[in-house]
Amino acid sequence: MSKAQQLKTHYAHVVDSMIQTTQNLTSQLNGDYELIKQAIATDTVSEIANDQWLSIKKNFNAGVADYQKSLETLKDVRPPAKAMGLQHSLLAAYTDYVAGCGAMADAVDAEKHTVDVSAFTAAEKQQDQASEAMNKQVSRLSSVLS
Repeated sequence: MSKAQQLKTHYAHVVDSMIQTTQNLTSQLNGDYELIKQAIATDTVSEIANDQWLSIKKNFNAGVADYQKSLETLKDVRPPAKAMGLQHSLLAAYTDYVAGCGAMADAVDAEKHTVDVSAFTAAEKQQDQASEAMNKQVSRLSSVLS
Protein backbone atom coordinates (compact mmCIF):
# COMPACT_ATOMS: atom_id res chain seq x y z
CA MET A 1 0.00 0.00 0.00
CA SER A 2 1.44 3.38 -1.00
CA LYS A 3 1.78 6.30 1.42
CA ALA A 4 -1.12 8.07 -0.31
CA GLN A 5 -3.33 5.01 0.11
CA GLN A 6 -2.32 4.67 3.76
CA LEU A 7 -3.16 8.34 4.36
CA LYS A 8 -6.52 7.96 2.64
CA THR A 9 -7.31 4.79 4.62
CA HIS A 10 -6.31 6.38 7.93
CA TYR A 11 -8.32 9.51 7.19
CA ALA A 12 -11.40 7.48 6.23
CA HIS A 13 -11.03 5.49 9.47
CA VAL A 14 -10.89 8.67 11.58
CA VAL A 15 -13.96 10.14 9.86
CA ASP A 16 -15.82 6.85 10.25
CA SER A 17 -14.85 6.73 13.93
CA MET A 18 -16.18 10.29 14.41
CA ILE A 19 -19.45 9.29 12.77
CA GLN A 20 -19.77 6.15 14.93
CA THR A 21 -18.92 8.06 18.11
CA THR A 22 -21.48 10.73 17.28
CA GLN A 23 -24.20 8.17 16.51
CA ASN A 24 -23.46 6.19 19.67
CA LEU A 25 -23.47 9.27 21.89
CA THR A 26 -26.66 10.53 20.29
CA SER A 27 -28.32 7.19 21.02
CA GLN A 28 -27.03 7.13 24.60
CA LEU A 29 -28.18 10.68 25.34
CA ASN A 30 -31.51 10.45 23.54
CA GLY A 31 -33.47 9.24 26.58
CA ASP A 32 -32.35 12.22 28.68
CA TYR A 33 -32.94 14.59 25.78
CA GLU A 34 -36.46 13.24 25.19
CA LEU A 35 -37.29 13.45 28.90
CA ILE A 36 -36.36 17.13 28.97
CA LYS A 37 -38.04 17.85 25.64
CA GLN A 38 -41.27 16.20 26.84
CA ALA A 39 -41.11 18.03 30.19
CA ILE A 40 -40.73 21.34 28.35
CA ALA A 41 -43.64 20.52 26.01
CA THR A 42 -45.93 19.52 28.89
CA ASP A 43 -44.69 22.20 31.30
CA THR A 44 -43.59 19.54 33.81
CA VAL A 45 -39.89 20.42 34.15
CA SER A 46 -40.42 21.00 37.87
CA GLU A 47 -41.63 17.41 38.25
CA ILE A 48 -38.34 15.84 37.15
CA ALA A 49 -36.90 13.97 40.15
CA ASN A 50 -33.67 15.16 41.79
CA ASP A 51 -31.76 11.99 40.90
CA GLN A 52 -32.87 12.38 37.28
CA TRP A 53 -31.50 15.94 37.18
CA LEU A 54 -28.15 14.75 38.45
CA SER A 55 -28.07 11.85 36.02
CA ILE A 56 -29.06 14.01 33.04
CA LYS A 57 -26.44 16.62 33.82
CA LYS A 58 -23.76 13.97 34.38
CA ASN A 59 -24.66 12.21 31.13
CA PHE A 60 -24.79 15.44 29.11
CA ASN A 61 -21.43 16.61 30.48
CA ALA A 62 -19.81 13.23 29.79
CA GLY A 63 -21.28 13.26 26.29
CA VAL A 64 -19.91 16.72 25.58
CA ALA A 65 -16.47 15.60 26.78
CA ASP A 66 -16.61 12.60 24.44
CA TYR A 67 -17.78 14.78 21.53
CA GLN A 68 -14.85 17.12 22.22
CA LYS A 69 -12.38 14.21 22.18
CA SER A 70 -13.77 13.12 18.83
CA LEU A 71 -13.47 16.70 17.57
CA GLU A 72 -9.83 16.89 18.65
CA THR A 73 -9.08 13.65 16.80
CA LEU A 74 -10.74 15.05 13.68
CA LYS A 75 -8.73 18.28 14.02
CA ASP A 76 -5.48 16.34 14.29
CA VAL A 77 -5.93 14.04 11.30
CA ARG A 78 -4.22 14.90 8.04
CA PRO A 79 -6.60 14.51 5.10
CA PRO A 80 -5.55 13.44 1.62
CA ALA A 81 -4.90 16.43 -0.65
CA LYS A 82 -8.12 15.99 -2.60
CA ALA A 83 -10.15 16.08 0.65
CA MET A 84 -8.59 19.15 2.28
CA GLY A 85 -11.42 21.55 1.43
CA LEU A 86 -14.04 19.06 2.52
CA GLN A 87 -12.12 18.40 5.74
CA HIS A 88 -12.24 22.11 6.51
CA SER A 89 -16.01 22.19 5.95
CA LEU A 90 -16.56 18.98 7.94
CA LEU A 91 -14.46 20.30 10.79
CA ALA A 92 -16.42 23.57 10.85
CA ALA A 93 -19.73 21.70 10.92
CA TYR A 94 -18.59 19.27 13.64
CA THR A 95 -17.18 22.12 15.72
CA ASP A 96 -20.58 23.82 15.50
CA TYR A 97 -22.32 20.55 16.40
CA VAL A 98 -20.14 20.03 19.47
CA ALA A 99 -20.73 23.66 20.51
CA GLY A 100 -24.47 23.03 20.23
CA CYS A 101 -24.13 19.97 22.45
CA GLY A 102 -22.25 22.05 25.01
CA ALA A 103 -24.89 24.77 24.87
CA MET A 104 -27.63 22.19 25.43
CA ALA A 105 -25.80 20.78 28.45
CA ASP A 106 -25.33 24.32 29.77
CA ALA A 107 -29.07 24.98 29.41
CA VAL A 108 -29.76 22.27 32.01
CA ASP A 109 -29.27 23.46 35.60
CA ALA A 110 -29.35 20.36 37.80
CA GLU A 111 -28.89 22.37 41.01
CA LYS A 112 -31.86 24.67 40.40
CA HIS A 113 -33.90 21.99 38.60
CA THR A 114 -34.47 24.26 35.64
CA VAL A 115 -33.95 24.34 31.91
CA ASP A 116 -33.24 27.54 30.01
CA VAL A 117 -35.82 26.72 27.36
CA SER A 118 -34.71 29.33 24.82
CA ALA A 119 -31.07 28.22 25.12
CA PHE A 120 -32.10 24.55 24.94
CA THR A 121 -34.19 25.17 21.81
CA ALA A 122 -31.44 27.25 20.18
CA ALA A 123 -28.91 24.49 20.92
CA GLU A 124 -31.24 21.91 19.42
CA LYS A 125 -31.56 24.00 16.25
CA GLN A 126 -27.78 24.51 16.12
CA GLN A 127 -27.21 20.76 16.38
CA ASP A 128 -29.78 20.04 13.66
CA GLN A 129 -28.23 22.54 11.25
CA ALA A 130 -24.69 21.36 11.99
CA SER A 131 -25.77 17.74 11.59
CA GLU A 132 -27.18 18.50 8.14
CA ALA A 133 -23.92 20.20 7.16
CA MET A 134 -21.90 17.26 8.50
CA ASN A 135 -24.00 14.76 6.55
CA LYS A 136 -23.50 16.77 3.38
CA GLN A 137 -19.71 16.86 3.84
CA VAL A 138 -19.50 13.16 4.75
CA SER A 139 -21.47 12.30 1.62
CA ARG A 140 -19.13 14.41 -0.49
CA LEU A 141 -16.10 12.86 1.23
CA SER A 142 -17.40 9.39 0.44
CA SER A 143 -17.46 10.29 -3.24
CA VAL A 144 -14.00 11.86 -3.17
CA LEU A 145 -12.38 9.02 -1.23
CA SER A 146 -13.87 6.14 -3.20
